[in-house]
Amino acid sequence: MKKNSKILWDENRKMKFDFSNALDVFEPHELANLYSEFLSDVDFVVEEKEKLICLEYKNGNVKNADNPEAFKQKIVGEEFWKKIAKKFYGTMFLVWACNRNQLDKPVQYVLLMETNPSMDTALKKRFTMKMMRQLPFKYSTRNEIQRKVIDEFCLIDLKEWQEKYPQYPIYEMETIEV
Repeated sequence: MKKNSKILWDENRKMKFDFSNALDVFEPHELANLYSEFLSDVDFVVEEKEKLICLEYKNGNVKNADNPEAFKQKIVGEEFWKKIAKKFYGTMFLVWACNRNQLDKPVQYVLLMETNPSMDTALKKRFTMKMMRQLPFKYSTRNEIQRKVIDEFCLIDLKEWQEKYPQYPIYEMETIEV
C-alpha cells in the first residue's frame, strides 16, 4: 500500500476503510505513539469540504473471539469511556500541532462501534450522554477559547455509518476477493 493511499485498514486488518472521496485522511497513531503514556488517538481523521471527522472504530463482533462477553462487559465500565474521550483530546492536539484544520472547520467525533447483540436505543443514548459530559463541549461557552474544539459526537453502528456516510464504504475482509 502506498503511503498517501486513502484506503486504510483497522488495527486488526479485519476491516477496510475507503476514504477515496475525502479531501484528506490523517492517521495520528504513529505520532501519538511517540508519547503513548500521554497521548491516545482516534483511528482516522477524515477531512471533508465542510468538516473534520475524528473516527474511532471499535469492533466487539470479532469472529471466533475467546470471550465474546468481554467487550460487552468492557463498555459498561467507566474506564472504557474515559479512554474513548482521551483519544479525542490527544487527536485534536496532534491535528493542531500538525497545522491541520487551518480553516477551522466544524469537528465531529464519531465512535463507530459494533457489538453483538447490537445496542438498543436507550443504551446508545446513555453512552452518548456519558461521552458528551467527558468531551470539551463546555469550551464553546468560554470567551477565552477562540476556536471551536468540538461540534458533535455520535455513537453509531456499521449500518448507521453506511447510511450517514455512504461516500466512505467499509468492507469486511472476508468479503473481499484476493
